[in-house]
Amino acid sequence: MSGEEAKIRQAFPSIPSEMPIQNLGEVSFNSGVPKKIELDDGQALQITATAQTDGPIQIIVEYEAKKQSIGSVLKESYSERKQFLLKPGMRCAPKLRDDLAIVFVPKIIEPDTKPLP
Repeated sequence: MSGEEAKIRQAFPSIPSEMPIQNLGEVSFNSGVPKKIELDDGQALQITATAQTDGPIQIIVEYEAKKQSIGSVLKESYSERKQFLLKPGMRCAPKLRDDLAIVFVPKIIEPDTKPLP
């Protein structure tokens, strides 16, 4: 376990010790615009962060996992959707099934600001 993973597990003790963690770091969003993130082993995310007028950020995480066998025959397909509110600048760690916990800090980009390359 890396030092960063140990810090994450300490900050989020609800993540089971055997569950893999994917640290996405700070992720920039245009408010209300979905962002697709491809993960390993047929896993994919679509995350939408929407700034609310009263301060928090609404997060919608849509997770999909497809496991295939030889010949690309689909053995298993799973999807889930999570929705929650988060204070700006806070890190979150939603658990996706028993497959994975993702950790990220959403950052809403103002319309007149361009993200750094």
